[in-house]
Amino acid sequence: MPPQDYSGQNLRGRSFKNRTDLIGANFSGADIRSADFSGANLTGANFSHAKAGLQKRWAIFLVVVSWLLSGISGFFSSFAGVIVAILLFDSSKNHLNQISYHIAGLGAIVIIVIFFLVTIRQGIQAGFAFAVAFAVAFAVVFAVVGAGAVAAAAAAAAAAA
Repeated sequence: MPPQDYSGQNLRGRSFKNRTDLIGANFSGADIRSADFSGANLTGANFSHAKAGLQKRWAIFLVVVSWLLSGISGFFSSFAGVIVAILLFDSSKNHLNQISYHIAGLGAIVIIVIFFLVTIRQGIQAGFAFAVAFAVAFAVVFAVVGAGAVAAAAAAAAAAA
């Protein structure tokens, strides 16, 4: 059976799903936008000068969604930055609390930096897994240290009384 010739045809939205007879088919110059080739055997098929890609409305939709996600990401990034800045630079607290806030602020910076590094190298799921694990460990350590400090302060107050 000779290879099929679809050159120059309008195949928009057509389904070639799971077709096995497309080996060596000629799609040169054809409009294959929104065509479904999932599961098809396209070994040796010629797609030179074929029109492919998204329709304009889908491209515009994806650009608008990416702008929206960028705006949301920027908002949360600035929100996190403000919280870290308050933790690091707010001098209205007493000295003991100020040190713990500095440690918390530096811990937040470390979590954010490592999250970005892990995300860049291993993907978003690994980044979130690390950030959550590190944040939980950090919270547990602070809870234990805080409980010890409260117990020590209570013991000192009881001894003074």
